[in-house]
Amino acid sequence: MGIATCLPPTMPLNSPLAVARLIVIALLLAASPGHAQTAGKADDQAATPPGTPAAKPKPTRNPAFYNAELTLSSQNAAERRGATIRALGQVVVRVTGNPQAAVNAVIRRAGSSIEAMVLDSKVRQDSDTVNGVPVYKTVLSVSFDPDSVDGLIAAAGLKFWTSTRPKPILWLAINDGRGARLVTGQQTTVVKPLATRGLERGMRFLLPAGNAAEQAAVNSIWALNAPAMQVLTNRYRNDSQLIGKVYRQPPGWAADWVLTRDGVELARWSFSDADPRKVIASGVDEGANAIAKRDAVSLDTGVSGPQLVDISSVNTQSDYLRLMSYLQTLAVVRKVTVVEARPGQLRLQLDLGVGMRGFLPMVATGGVLVPDSEPGAGGVTRFSLQ
Repeated sequence: MGIATCLPPTMPLNSPLAVARLIVIALLLAASPGHAQTAGKADDQAATPPGTPAAKPKPTRNPAFYNAELTLSSQNAAERRGATIRALGQVVVRVTGNPQAAVNAVIRRAGSSIEAMVLDSKVRQDSDTVNGVPVYKTVLSVSFDPDSVDGLIAAAGLKFWTSTRPKPILWLAINDGRGARLVTGQQTTVVKPLATRGLERGMRFLLPAGNAAEQAAVNSIWALNAPAMQVLTNRYRNDSQLIGKVYRQPPGWAADWVLTRDGVELARWSFSDADPRKVIASGVDEGANAIAKRDAVSLDTGVSGPQLVDISSVNTQSDYLRLMSYLQTLAVVRKVTVVEARPGQLRLQLDLGVGMRGFLPMVATGGVLVPDSEPGAGGVTRFSLQ
């Protein structure tokens, strides 16, 4: 497939020509946040016959979905910690497809033990270009442990949006006052707001080649005529398409969108704003929400509820307090009850929001409890306090 590069804007966004150029490439990268894919040849993606109901895909992970980047206003510890918590919210929204996932009570509670979920955290200096002026910023990059995130999602009662996601053909026409024009893969103008939002939601859209037949279909795009455009989408062996038009609407800009899959309309929405960047980015969220609602599945982390565990190496009062404090920070632990106490060992009943299969990977990254290789009497899971 061809690659279209996301370049920074080189003229003010309030210029009609700048906005026309800003809306030319697709939503998300093939290899990095700076690239977006074009549709390429017709055999690049298999299609389902129109009208065939789509089966729920099996849960699969994309490690990149568990990474997030945020801009810091300062580098003090409180700012970095707050940004890390926000980064977790961004990852959870991307992995679940649920735009409200970050405000779930269980997800919010995880902020108290956010450090245990982080695999890597780096700060770098970066720059952007706004209206032709360079803007420098400090960026925090965070990588989260996928097992911990998935366990948290299951405990929160949220569904998992598999990384095997459709890549709709993006049929986008723009009218800056000089007539509607098709956005194609031959153009390398920027839609950075669209690409950035696509990255945040884990969506990738493909651009058409822009041949004569596609150029002639601009009126169908402007009419949001999905059946007419599906004929052209089928040539790319693709069952999904996003049709959109962007135009001036005083005092700003507006966009209308329709998303279809397998010949069925999944969502239709409109958006307007004085900021053309927001209008451009509006093609992402409602489409992502609709696809996730259709494809998201529940994760199998075992049977949740009360679980007996044996904890060894609890030798002092300080050990006991450290253990209890740690367990209380875990968002998947709803209640802790001491069942039995013996020298150096405790038997606890943990009321878990996930099964033991989901709990074990979460504590493995915390550095406090280490699971024993063999279960104890009666199959009770055993841990050692570090």
